[in-house]
Amino acid sequence: MHLVDMPAYYPPHKGGVEAYAHELHRRLLEANPDLRITVFTSAIGAPAGTEQLGDRWKVVRWPGFEIISHYPLPNPGFTKRLRAECGPDTVLMTHTRFYWPHVWASLFAKRAKLRRLHVEHGSSPVQSGNAFVRFVAFMVDALTSQPVLRWADEIVSVSGSAGKFVKDLAGRDAKVLHRGIELPDDLVAQPAEEPPTVVYVGRLINGKGVADLLNATAEVHRRGLPLRLRLLGDGPNATELKTLTRTLNLQDFVEFVGAVDHDTALAEMSRGTVFVNPSWTEGLPTTVLEAAAIGCNVVATDVGGTAEIITDGVTGRLVPARDVTALANALEAAVRDPERAAKATKLREITRQNFNWDAAVASFTGLLAGGGAGKPAR
Repeated sequence: MHLVDMPAYYPPHKGGVEAYAHELHRRLLEANPDLRITVFTSAIGAPAGTEQLGDRWKVVRWPGFEIISHYPLPNPGFTKRLRAECGPDTVLMTHTRFYWPHVWASLFAKRAKLRRLHVEHGSSPVQSGNAFVRFVAFMVDALTSQPVLRWADEIVSVSGSAGKFVKDLAGRDAKVLHRGIELPDDLVAQPAEEPPTVVYVGRLINGKGVADLLNATAEVHRRGLPLRLRLLGDGPNATELKTLTRTLNLQDFVEFVGAVDHDTALAEMSRGTVFVNPSWTEGLPTTVLEAAAIGCNVVATDVGGTAEIITDGVTGRLVPARDVTALANALEAAVRDPERAAKATKLREITRQNFNWDAAVASFTGLLAGGGAGKPAR
């Protein structure tokens, strides 16, 4: 069997979907000695061309460009390059419904009569403070996302909330397969007590809620708790967020660390008093899952599949998205909680037990071989 997987980005490009795809590929190859995998992805973050990762694992990066950050468009010749990688034993896989290359891949698979498996990572329409971006995203979901989902032979969702979103958007049932989490057994959070430090890891974009986090931090300061904030990541909103930091008079307490490698991010998370994810939308957030598996004290917005990782008040704290006061209350409570170490330990144990690749890989193998429920009758 030959899997041609088409994540829009792939390592070394940083992000949750690309990390998910890379781990899934490695585990599928380990479990299936007759499987070959070709990753057909954009050349954003790495040079265009072919990279051999192993005897049965290669990456083909197509040249393209980004008019809008994080939405790659291929140069002419995309379909010809894709056709050259596919044969009669090929199964196509796409990730996340709204990327334009996935529309073309859906059409290609339909015409070439190739099986296509789609993995949906989103659990809501695109969230943004920009009304124009929301309008464009709505139109994309209305015009192209539905065919990407409806034409797939099988759909996998990374969380129950993502599965519900697929059902609401396209009327299709999705098989919920939680990803695994692979971290060293000896990587355990050892949080700093003083000064109390909140760590965020992610892109600096509107929908990640970082402005809410800054405003919540300012509120906590007004209550007399001098939280420090370390923001790991970069993005198009960095300048705007730095300006907000100065406006809130937090420049002595907030550090914009910038983009870091995965090991550095994990080390930073493990030393933080609190790990926070203030995002407006998620599928199954990778950083929350990693923080949970390390045993961090977690505060996160109750979006997407986050509640499938964190039980509010038992293993961490969940707050409504875009609610600055609720976020400030949760951050303060998390720092002052005398039982936070016990809750974090419980969270680590539950996460490592519930999120492993074995069951997911077995299900993916069956779906690739055509053992799923398939498309609904029409």
